[in-house]
Amino acid sequence: MPQQTPARVCLGDFPDEILSLIFSLVDTATLLGSVPNVCRGWRAACANDVYGPKVRLKLRIVQRVLRIRPECLGRWIVATVGRFAWVIVLDLSWCDVEVEDGFLECARSMQRITSLNLSNCREITDTGLVHVAQLVQLTHLDLSYCQKITDTGLEHVAKLTQLISLDLWNCHNITDTGLEHIAQLTQLISLDLWNCRNITDTGLEHISQLTQLTSLNLSDCENLTDTGLEHVAKLTQLTSLILSYCYKITDTGLGHVAQLKQLTNLNLSYCDKITDTGLENLAQLTQLTSLDLCYCYHITDTGRALIPCLRS
Repeated sequence: MPQQTPARVCLGDFPDEILSLIFSLVDTATLLGSVPNVCRGWRAACANDVYGPKVRLKLRIVQRVLRIRPECLGRWIVATVGRFAWVIVLDLSWCDVEVEDGFLECARSMQRITSLNLSNCREITDTGLVHVAQLVQLTHLDLSYCQKITDTGLEHVAKLTQLISLDLWNCHNITDTGLEHIAQLTQLISLDLWNCRNITDTGLEHISQLTQLTSLNLSDCENLTDTGLEHVAKLTQLTSLILSYCYKITDTGLGHVAQLKQLTNLNLSYCDKITDTGLENLAQLTQLTSLDLCYCYHITDTGRALIPCLRS
């Protein structure tokens, strides 16, 4: 009896779910640069967001691996990323090319994205955030060093009701009005406002509504006073609070901070108006494991001895 030749099986014959399982073992650069260009079937598999692997795309690394010239990177994003359904984490931070609002327009089709990092994308404006607001699955958004963003942009960000983490580090144009918009994001657990120097105690009154917050960074918000900390004291779930370089804070403000019984990390460095009297209030914070008092010149060893984590 003649031996039968086994039927040839082509990779393209596999259903999408099997292809996607295979592609999940391929590095991100190859997935984005080569796989979609092999055939129509593979390109279709790349567009299938049901079975596709969960891709974390850091553009800076992909650019280096695929050797994309900076002047071509914008066209590559439009041609490739916008039609790639698997991306759930998109990192456009610190690229060799200026990421502009138009790039975000192509990314809005990537409805699976849960994390978007635009750190140091200094050409992004409020117009770009109109497109970002359409990524309704976002839980993490990093806008640090996006210095053209204003309160109008935060009005768009406020539509992202699933956000749990928002980084506005060094966004100089944000004011109390912007924080009034942010107060609508009631799921937030982490908010970074480092060096947002235009916010005042009124802004803290707005964010006191974010009762799920566990981490709040107010470093270098130089207009904040003890009155603002009275609002912060309403955020009873806080475990980390950074107040470094908040020069106007006094011992009275620490009396408000002492109400945050869940705090494990507190940074008061460069708050040079606080004294040992303020530390007497903080002695009530029995959960503290880290307390930064660098350059608090009026604190003595007597005051430090009041805090259990400093004694150890």
